[in-house]
Amino acid sequence: MKKIIYLALGLVSISTFSCNKYLDVKPIGQLIPSKVEDLENLLNNTNTISSFYADNNRGCFYAFMGDNLTISENQAIYLYKSTHPNVDRWAAFKFYYPYTNPIDPQYTWEWAIYRAVGIFNIAIDEVSNLKGENSDLGKIIVAQAKAGRAWSYLVGGLGYGPMYDPEGKNDQKVLPYRTTGSPNTPNPGLSSTNEIMDLAEKDLLDALTGAPNTVGNPTRASKPAVNALLAQLYMFKRDWTKMSKYANEAWAQAIAAKGNTDNLIYNLNKFSYRQDPNASPPAGTDAEVGLELLGEDNLLKQTYNREQLFYRPTPYSYSPYPSEEFINLFDKNTDRRYKLFMLKTLGYSVVEGGVKHDDGVRLKYYRDNKMIASQGMTYPELLLIKAEANARLNQLGQALSDLNMLRKYRYSGANTDLQNGGAFSQDQLLEEILKERRREMQLGTYQRTFDIKRLALDKGKPWSKTQVIHTIGNKSYKADVISKFFTLQINNPTILANPSWNLQPNSDPYLPAGLN
Repeated sequence: MKKIIYLALGLVSISTFSCNKYLDVKPIGQLIPSKVEDLENLLNNTNTISSFYADNNRGCFYAFMGDNLTISENQAIYLYKSTHPNVDRWAAFKFYYPYTNPIDPQYTWEWAIYRAVGIFNIAIDEVSNLKGENSDLGKIIVAQAKAGRAWSYLVGGLGYGPMYDPEGKNDQKVLPYRTTGSPNTPNPGLSSTNEIMDLAEKDLLDALTGAPNTVGNPTRASKPAVNALLAQLYMFKRDWTKMSKYANEAWAQAIAAKGNTDNLIYNLNKFSYRQDPNASPPAGTDAEVGLELLGEDNLLKQTYNREQLFYRPTPYSYSPYPSEEFINLFDKNTDRRYKLFMLKTLGYSVVEGGVKHDDGVRLKYYRDNKMIASQGMTYPELLLIKAEANARLNQLGQALSDLNMLRKYRYSGANTDLQNGGAFSQDQLLEEILKERRREMQLGTYQRTFDIKRLALDKGKPWSKTQVIHTIGNKSYKADVISKFFTLQINNPTILANPSWNLQPNSDPYLPAGLN
């Protein structure tokens, strides 16, 4: 393959643009390919998938806004000082707004959305420049780039802005949906929540026509993945009919490609730990913390293991503490996820002034330490999206069948079906599906926080929260779900570089660790 050449562009002087044409990030280069094949590896660049809602230590402050994680008193006092490199996690837990320092770069924007979309846009533009839109490879590259762009902006828009409400205007301006790869082209205006959803929908529908039926690595979208992402988009739009349509299409295509459900979901009943006779865990802790997990194949930590449909790496969740609410979701006797991954380990400790402050032995959730984790789309999540859509449409028999199918791979016992002693009402079954979704989704990502936001629109239902409360000792921190506290703020450098957006930079001091 011919080497791909980049021309360094350097920093574009703001004096060359009118006031509404500033760039918010230094241009990094321009691609000069000679044939469509030269673009193939562009979509394999790790910058297309990394740093979404992850900080410089692979944690996720957005997860701390939700109800799956907690912070101990010792951590609040001694760990999250103003010098801590990830004090934004503490800010999110306290609902200290804005959560990131307004003058600093934002990883999920500069290092994730903006950078990834720039690569996707270059790929799309250059296929067109090379007149390759009608070639088989050109169609695949454009489809996969549009799918990647759609996912990037969907999760960005719903994180920075409010959740989509089909009964609302959805007109709050959130992020620019950039569709050109030229670094010299100014950013467009800010798109609203509604506009972001429409643009992402169009990208995904376009991607359906060119995406391949299968891929070598799920970092790039297959046709089942695009259908699954459409089902997810309609889940956030609360369009249950389309959610069901695309989830069923994605599942049928996945079964056709892989043969059966066994090839899509790992059976955790067949998992165990490689024993080490020399293991000597600290008193009260589990040896499994340091042991290797063995499964049905040797691909547990590979991006292409059987459960990955559209892979995007997750922030780590085995470092923070799971909340009591999350721990209590599990059946401790039959849920294999609890048995395998909820492990006792030493908690946080520090010596200050000659005095040791120690959290002692604590439970932590090691699932994404023992197996690779994805915040893109997995086959188990797709099955749960399918189940939720069926329940929302009152197709309870199919919804229960979908749920029980997943439970077969996640629970132990002679009968793993959900037991109720009788028929489920629609609300009862939907609540069980949403509980299972919470158990199944990754612990330390934006995903549960998004669910809290979308489920707040199910007013009065038992799974709907209007407010999230975090407690440490005798102190409580709370925020309404439908409020600015569940959105993000664009940082000052980006605002100043784009005056056409008419946003005011934040000049307040950033002191989340100042007062506990």
